Amino acid sequence: MAAAWEQHALRHHGPDSAEAVHWLEVRADLARLAGDFGRSCELWLSAASARLGAGEPEDGRDVVAAVDRAHHCWEQLGDGDTARRLVSRLATLRHRVPGPRPGAVEALERRIETLGAVGAN
Repeated sequence: MAAAWEQHALRHHGPDSAEAVHWLEVRADLARLAGDFGRSCELWLSAASARLGAGEPEDGRDVVAAVDRAHHCWEQLGDGDTARRLVSRLATLRHRVPGPRPGAVEALERRIETLGAVGAN
């Protein structure tokens, strides 16, 4: 149902509209609740990128929240292949949007090292 509303928002308001991003974030949260951390991470990364693309500031509350949620979901991944597939997008956004809490970039870099994803950032 959330995907249908997102499609409606995309058709009527455009991909970077507040309505479309809202439904993208709903889908991200539903994926997290279902335990699909890879899909949730992907959707949160897309939401953060859409918000930035729409001109929201890098330190904006909703942008930071989307990157933080993507990072959290990525940390939950037990599948190294999925984590490696998503790490480049996450690292790019995490460096651009470090968030207010210290250590997020460093935590990401430590996990990248454990995955053997050298050069991913």
